[in-house]
Amino acid sequence: MIHETSSLKVLAYQPGLDKVQEAVVSSHFMHRFGADERLNNYSEGEIRRRSLSIGTDAVLESLLPVLVDASRRFARDRAAQARQRVRENFADYGLAGPDSAGAPQFIAEAMFDRQFSRGSRKNYSKQLLCAQVAAAIEAGAPVRMAIPALPFKIASPLKCRGQLPDLAEVNFLLDLYEIALTVEILYAETAGAAGAGRLAEFAVVSDGSRFSALVGESDAVVRRYRRGLAEWAERLGIDDYVTIHDYGDLLSERLPAAARARKAAIAAAAAADYAAVMCAVFDPDDMERSLRRAAEVEPDPECANPEGRFVSLLKSLVYTITYRALGRVHAPRSAAYCSLYREITAHLFTPYPASSPTVPDLPAPKDGEGEGLALPDSAKEALRREILREAWDATILYMAEIKSDRDLDEDPILTCLPGHIRWTIHAKRGQIAVAVPTVAGLTVQAWAGSAVFKRARGGGLKLCTLPVVALEGGGAVPVRVDDPQAVLGLGDQPLFYIYPDVAFDGMADFLGQLATSIVRRRAW
Repeated sequence: MIHETSSLKVLAYQPGLDKVQEAVVSSHFMHRFGADERLNNYSEGEIRRRSLSIGTDAVLESLLPVLVDASRRFARDRAAQARQRVRENFADYGLAGPDSAGAPQFIAEAMFDRQFSRGSRKNYSKQLLCAQVAAAIEAGAPVRMAIPALPFKIASPLKCRGQLPDLAEVNFLLDLYEIALTVEILYAETAGAAGAGRLAEFAVVSDGSRFSALVGESDAVVRRYRRGLAEWAERLGIDDYVTIHDYGDLLSERLPAAARARKAAIAAAAAADYAAVMCAVFDPDDMERSLRRAAEVEPDPECANPEGRFVSLLKSLVYTITYRALGRVHAPRSAAYCSLYREITAHLFTPYPASSPTVPDLPAPKDGEGEGLALPDSAKEALRREILREAWDATILYMAEIKSDRDLDEDPILTCLPGHIRWTIHAKRGQIAVAVPTVAGLTVQAWAGSAVFKRARGGGLKLCTLPVVALEGGGAVPVRVDDPQAVLGLGDQPLFYIYPDVAFDGMADFLGQLATSIVRRRAW
């Protein structure tokens, strides 16, 4: 079994966090996973021995239809629940009684469903949302929604094994589909628009292109990931509900030139401001003091978060960056690279006992070479310092990029997609935060982990996401696709894992259980 008492229950989800504040939640549990010596990734031999296979036909003809059918049933149920809740909450919409409610109220109530969103009451006005929906209905237009998300599969060996979308991303797409379908059901039933075409849409703005260079990710990986998302939406048959857009392309095509210039100027100024103060307090020999001073001198502090925006983001980026320093020693994503990545990131804020940190001259790494190379503490200390500098510098530029959106007069996503209701993956004012499945109180986004089927509280099977070090360290079963024609194109990357609390006898038995016990609930 996975070590829930020591690792999975280290930190419960905390509502009401903005984009940078929530990074500290991710970073804290990732540090616990990385530092827990009982949790280790499978070796190449182990993953071959432990893996099960599933045929391409079984994925396309059995697994995906089961997931989509469950989503449709769930949407119908949430639509019914929304109609019922409006009868209790009619005063929230300024109505004199429950019989005055119509499609705008039902749809707004559905978007506030705790199965779909979190922290909505604190961050969004029900009456404003109702008015936005009413305007779309009056115009005979679909209810359009937008969310920046699904940037790229993070290359950290602690989080993912492979960088293509897996069932974690499929699960996220289905989350959005369920919201859109629920809205459409209520729209059609109440506003008399049945048969009028698509009545609800979700635009996913894949924003990996704005951050990829900062964390050492290639444009090719980001493009391949985004293309994979669109292919999964098409396979699921939901591509008319959920569409994928690239953040960079969207802004270059639709954001006015003056706003683009203003955004670039804000980013440049913020990068200069942060570099001026943060580089002065950086000391790899005393990171405890460095982090404390960074929170004290931060140019754009977050008073609600004692660690501040910068430190929270730094702790998250530590487990996101593909480090150039490590790539000089071992080939990225090789077994030796992964092992060294895990050791040094777990040791990142504590110096190794080395009087003169140096990395010995090594030949350029090639696949399969240098796997057995043992580094002395002096070399590890030199790498630790370089990695810290890479992460520190990346955090400065990342903060500047975030600020360039936040300080514009209008959210650039809404400028480019006018009339859309703005959703987000992080609870914040003026936006609706999407709810995703949790494991032991932890919320792990699809791109920061791997898909896993786990027993739900009521005994069914739920699909969620965990970092791969927690999955493999706990004995989860990897399931890879037997795909000789590369129809899905995942190669050796697992499509999903099966958690140790699920008892089954082969893949056919598992799929049979899934068909009768799949659970789509996010909250309990």
